[in-house]
Order: sequence, then structure tokens, then C-alpha cells
Amino acid sequence: MTDRSNIIIHSTICYVLAFMFTTIVHEFAHAFSGWLANSEPVMYHNYVEHLAVENLTNSQKIGTAMAGPLISLIQGFLMGGWFFRTKRRGLLQLFMLWAAVLGFNNFLGYVMTGPLFSIGDIGKAYSLIGTSITVQILYTFLAAIGLLFVANRMTRPFLEFAYKKEWVTPEDNAPKFSFRIIIIPYIIGSIVITFLYLPYINIISFIYPIMSGMIFIYPWQNARIIKNLNLSENTSIGQLSWKAFVMLLLMISLFRFILPKGVVF
Repeated sequence: MTDRSNIIIHSTICYVLAFMFTTIVHEFAHAFSGWLANSEPVMYHNYVEHLAVENLTNSQKIGTAMAGPLISLIQGFLMGGWFFRTKRRGLLQLFMLWAAVLGFNNFLGYVMTGPLFSIGDIGKAYSLIGTSITVQILYTFLAAIGLLFVANRMTRPFLEFAYKKEWVTPEDNAPKFSFRIIIIPYIIGSIVITFLYLPYINIISFIYPIMSGMIFIYPWQNARIIKNLNLSENTSIGQLSWKAFVMLLLMISLFRFILPKGVVF
């Protein structure tokens, strides 16, 4: 295996790990907020069932619906802040970067689709609050701008995992490296996550893993205009790591064989 092939493998693993991590944290926030409100929540791998939803006031229903997207937003800031505070560019940092991007994507994606899917978290909150369609469209527009900002900001950090100058220079090579570390992992990872999400409870569970990464086309194409890159001195992402595979198997086991049985709060 070449270094660049190993980078594809490692970034794909980190993408899948970060996606499952984001989903688990998101659903845990729903479950925990429901537990605080005495809704008797049961957490599954990609949704939470509230057995005593009649115990919730309207405000508590809004809070429970918003808990998932808001914790994803917090995840984005925390993971992003942690990533930018570190100098090392190894597998942990690649996971953190993916977790930051997917955290922001989760929140902003829910805001963007809120007017379209009333069964989604933000759409449900809109319905409970009685938010006007004009305001919903305004929030969708702002979320789209936010998503473009995230996509723009993620271009350089992924490129700076390169530890060979020829991978990102001349200008035509940078998109090729970006394609390997962003686009291929997203494509393969989305297929894997789509199967891991089975069974689907609604159409969003099917659409989300596939559509959530369409914005990654932007940093891929944007790579050719990025200048003055600080190349990594860490070659570990180009060398196969058995620890990454072990972590992937452990997380998949949790996601597919434990959480689908339901965790009662």
C-alpha cells in the first residue's frame, strides 16, 4: 500500500468514527434532556423513543427536540477548538477535524431542512413554536451561509495533513490530495453509514448520511487557490495503524449490536 492509499483508508475510518460519534452524542442529548423532563427515554443508535411523552410540556418538547442539534453545534466548536490548539497532525487530529466538521454540518443541516421536514428536530421545534415560514426561510439562508463558511475553513486544515510538498504543489495537485483525504472518505463513509443506520425510522435517516457531505465539493475545488501551506511533519497517517481498525470495530459493535437494542434512561 502506498502512503496516499493509506491516507484514504485512515481518513475514511476517521470519517466513519466521527459520524457515529456525532450521531451518538446527538441522540444522547435528546435522551438526557428527556430524562431530565421525565419522558422515560430509550436511546437507540439513530433515534430516541420517549415512552412518556405526555409528561412533557410544550417547552420541554421544544427543548428535547433542540437538544440534539445544539449539542452537535457545541461539538463542532469544541472539536474545532481542540484541533486548532494542537500542532501534531496525526490520526487523532484527523478524527477531531472530521468531528468538528460533522458537528457543524449536523446543526446547520437540520436548520436548512427545517422548513422541509417537520419530523426533523428543527422542523419539530418550528412546529411547536409556531415559527412563521418567512423566519424559517431566513434561518435556512443563514445556515447555508454558515455551511459555506465551514466548508471554506476546512480546506486548509485537511491540506496541511500532507507531509510531501509534491502532493499539494503545483496548484493542480492540491485538489487531488483534497479528493483523497475528503471526497473519497466521504463517498465510502456515506455508504458504510447508510448501512449502519438500518433500520430507518424516517426518510431523514436515509437521506442524511448521503446528503450531509455534498458541501465537501467546495473545499475539494477550493484547494487549488490555497497558498502558504504549513506541511505536516507527521507521517503516521500514511502508515497503516491497527489501532484505527480496532477503534472502528469497537465503535461499529456499539453502534450496531448494543444501541439498537435500546438503552433505557
